[in-house]
Amino acid sequence: MSSIQKVALLGKGFLGSAVLENLVNAGFTVTVFTRSRDSLQGIPAEVKVAEVDYSSAGSLEVALRGHDAVVSTLALQAIPLQKLAIDASILAGVRRFVPADFGALTVDPRADALPNHGRLLEIQQYLREKASSGELEYTIFAVGPFLENVLSKPFALNYESHTAILYDDGNHPFSTTSVNTIGKAVAAALKNARATKNRVLRIHDTVLTQQKLLALARKHAAPGVVWKESRVDADAELASAIKRVTTGDLSPLALLAVIRAAVLGGKYEAEYKDVDNEWLGLGFLSDLELEKKFSAQTLNVTH
Repeated sequence: MSSIQKVALLGKGFLGSAVLENLVNAGFTVTVFTRSRDSLQGIPAEVKVAEVDYSSAGSLEVALRGHDAVVSTLALQAIPLQKLAIDASILAGVRRFVPADFGALTVDPRADALPNHGRLLEIQQYLREKASSGELEYTIFAVGPFLENVLSKPFALNYESHTAILYDDGNHPFSTTSVNTIGKAVAAALKNARATKNRVLRIHDTVLTQQKLLALARKHAAPGVVWKESRVDADAELASAIKRVTTGDLSPLALLAVIRAAVLGGKYEAEYKDVDNEWLGLGFLSDLELEKKFSAQTLNVTH
């Protein structure tokens, strides 16, 4: 089996930028695909840029010729366009496709019915069909919520209002990974193409709970800041969030409420018991490293 060398990166947002950096550092030849070249910043000199029409399989096929792998970090609203990208990859002779499926629960069958998983699961199934027919390989990553968001956004805690709405007792564990570690994992998986063929890879930097985060928040709070906590029934919150979406509210806040309740509520496989860190060459965050990262990332939010 030949090695993967030329990689097409679809999208260069928050995650895509970290993936790009790690692909370049690992020695891959990378082309960044974009709708508009003018919108891109921070592209290394050795990285090529290709303007494409994501709604055109023909446009994608031409741009993908000569590439060995595709890594997609497209935004959620563009997920359905990956079917065209998969078709174009096959026509262009691409070997491996990594979909934009860097989440927490999309590989847990018990979570298949969550309303925000439908499009992601369609892409997973489409890739499995193409893999079964020998047309294309895939690798899917389960990473949990991005660690950067957990430590600074109102996901597990609200750092601006200094409030913690705990699901049940706040002790449901969940895996979480930084975008830099995800980038390293993608590069390592493509370097180990044979071992990662048609596989789901689970990785994390650490396992957290709301209570662990709350303890850190209180420890590093500015003088005079008091953290307030309340508790909600996790099952009831999840049911309410799902009903909100299924009755027509597809706003980002409504979709985030489903993800939050599903990850923090303890019903699904939010904590990965068996991870692939070691053979991908990834370490784990120690409690001391986590505390330093927590202090650095939340400083501007909580103070």
